[in-house]
Amino acid sequence: MSGAASAQPKVPKDAAYELFQQGVALAEARDCPRAIPLFHKSQETYPARGTLYNLALCEKEIGRVASAWRHFNELLPQLEPSDPRLPTTKQELTALEPRLPKLVIELAQGAPAPEELRLDRTALPQGSVGAELPVDPGDHVIVARWEDGRQKETRVSLGEGARENVRLDPPPAAAAPPPPPPATAVSTAPQAPPSPPPDTASAPSSSGRRTLAFVVGGVGAAALGGSLLMGGLALGTKGDLEEECPTPSQCSDRGMSLRSRGQTLTTSSTVLGALGLAGIGAGVVLLLTAPEQGTSVALAPAILPGGGGALLHSHF
Repeated sequence: MSGAASAQPKVPKDAAYELFQQGVALAEARDCPRAIPLFHKSQETYPARGTLYNLALCEKEIGRVASAWRHFNELLPQLEPSDPRLPTTKQELTALEPRLPKLVIELAQGAPAPEELRLDRTALPQGSVGAELPVDPGDHVIVARWEDGRQKETRVSLGEGARENVRLDPPPAAAAPPPPPPATAVSTAPQAPPSPPPDTASAPSSSGRRTLAFVVGGVGAAALGGSLLMGGLALGTKGDLEEECPTPSQCSDRGMSLRSRGQTLTTSSTVLGALGLAGIGAGVVLLLTAPEQGTSVALAPAILPGGGGALLHSHF
């Protein structure tokens, strides 16, 4: 029977008392940082005036004056007049009062009240705005959230007896994205492909083509003039050759020289004549196929010094 009873779970009061005893042992050893969590857990499991009293004493011991002051205030109405802890509790409250750091949270002028307000992860009621809040000395974080999703975090540090005002001003709202541009109608009709740019590099310009025509025609005219000159000289040589060589079998040395010269002149005249005609023809073709720009060209025979030739006339 005793073995079965010891195996049953402890009742909250017994569990709380065991935690309380462990906390007292640590507090008597001046190890309040480890004793405070045990007192808290014991008080949550089974509230007791003794646990609350020792918790407040331990908190005062390590400088958590606001927490100790709050727990002493919570204990005060629970103590009977005959309780020996009552005078000590009143004395502690009086001594802690001037040491309390005070934090005042205010709203900026015209700012809306936050939907949620937290101090060190502890939710604060809306009535906390504008009131003096006792806090323990040290660093604190205030987080305010507004209904439209905006949030602001403020950090503050206070020492014993200090008073700090924190003004809540919501951050500016994010700018709304610009509206999308209106949809434009898309034409389904087939469109002609763009025409390719003119190939200006493949064909010479009009002025360049005319210049080339005049150059080629001029060379041809010069060659034709040379051909006429050579022909005239060949005819003169032929007359002298007939006097020196009446018959092929009767020909002097000078006649032989005149015969060779005549053949050379005749060949040169023929070649130059062919080149001249070809050059003139090519120049005329280039000139006639070039774009018109008010230019006229005329080819006319002419008698030149020492022979005949052809003149190329052009008018711009």
